Amino acid sequence: MRNVLLFCVLGFYTGACVNHDLNRAVDCSVAGLTLEVNSVTPATSCSSADGSIHVTAAGGKQPYTFWLNSVEQVSSAFTSLKAGIYSIQVTDANGCNMAVNNVMISANDLSFTLDVAEDNLCLANNGSATITVADGNPPYTYSMDGSAFASNNVFTGLSNGKHIAEVKDINGCTIALNITIPRGTTNVSWTNDIRPIMSASCAITGCHNGISRADLRNYDKAKSLASRIKLYTQDRSMPFNGSLEQYQIDLIACWVDDGALEN
Repeated sequence: MRNVLLFCVLGFYTGACVNHDLNRAVDCSVAGLTLEVNSVTPATSCSSADGSIHVTAAGGKQPYTFWLNSVEQVSSAFTSLKAGIYSIQVTDANGCNMAVNNVMISANDLSFTLDVAEDNLCLANNGSATITVADGNPPYTYSMDGSAFASNNVFTGLSNGKHIAEVKDINGCTIALNITIPRGTTNVSWTNDIRPIMSASCAITGCHNGISRADLRNYDKAKSLASRIKLYTQDRSMPFNGSLEQYQIDLIACWVDDGALEN
């Protein structure tokens, strides 16, 4: 018999629950997939596309699929690249992923550094990126996520995840920087933030109130099901009919990503 978890549903069907199949063929957290950058070759100039990145994947289950930013390929060698910053990902045959972010390719006439600070807020953003360019043809102007080019090279209030910055020199040569802002611990509280959501929306008659199904007001039960709770609240199948506010869904995701702490 399949293992299923019955999650609460609200709205028109108040008190009913929806089935979710919990069977997973592979636990990606222990599957052993790894990704390593072996070498980076700079481009010869700001305008040339002759740089390269070579990576090695291991573990998991072959065959592997590689991604450079959003472009898919089967080879682990990325060639004909302009100067810039790149994000590389590998996906194995089990669907597990591993990524290496903020891989920099300089040019012989353009070198730069990137300093990033993590975003550790849940319902707001406080990540930052500082781009420092040396050599080449100054002055430089900078853009972040499509903003107008300006002399400011420090960007604040960034969310965790992917951002595209651009750097342009005096001759109009422009390079793209696919920057990843890391996620920090948000300290969303089980006691003050998550348990009240579970109590109001899931621990109801006929659902997760501990009588016939796991009581999600209980920390140990909620922690054991944390990844499923995140998944099913984000796709709005828990609770049924999307009865949670978006900020509540975001709080649950942050709590789970923090490690589902009892805080």
